[in-house]
Amino acid sequence: MKVDRARIEAIVPQSGAMCLLDAVSEWDDLRIACTAVAPGNAHPLARDGVVPAVAACEYGAQAAAIHGALVDPAASARAGLLASLVDVQLFAANFPPGADPVIARAHMRSRTADACLYAFEVEAGECRLAEGQLMVAFTAPRIT
Repeated sequence: MKVDRARIEAIVPQSGAMCLLDAVSEWDDLRIACTAVAPGNAHPLARDGVVPAVAACEYGAQAAAIHGALVDPAASARAGLLASLVDVQLFAANFPPGADPVIARAHMRSRTADACLYAFEVEAGECRLAEGQLMVAFTAPRIT
């Protein structure tokens, strides 16, 4: 099932320019693939008009967040923190200009009530940008 940007913004905390992914092209209980247009000069993570490849980690984290929301839609939204990045490899210095599409893939390795672990990879056009693993720790709900 394809998921568009409006639904993505409704199920994850990122919105506006910081919602980096535009669509979900495919997903199942363990994996997700998301797409976005190539980042331009106005990208929120650009420095001097260039988006560094390390920003691919945020694309991977957002793909994981979208996946978590899709696989557990009945659960109330939980705040999560990107707790760690492990074994990250960068294969380029920057996102190549105009390299469409950006594809962010995430594969859930484990999930508990307190955290989840994902492997991720990001490419832009023909350029492999980054891969690694990330952990999201869920924060306790605020009592007001």
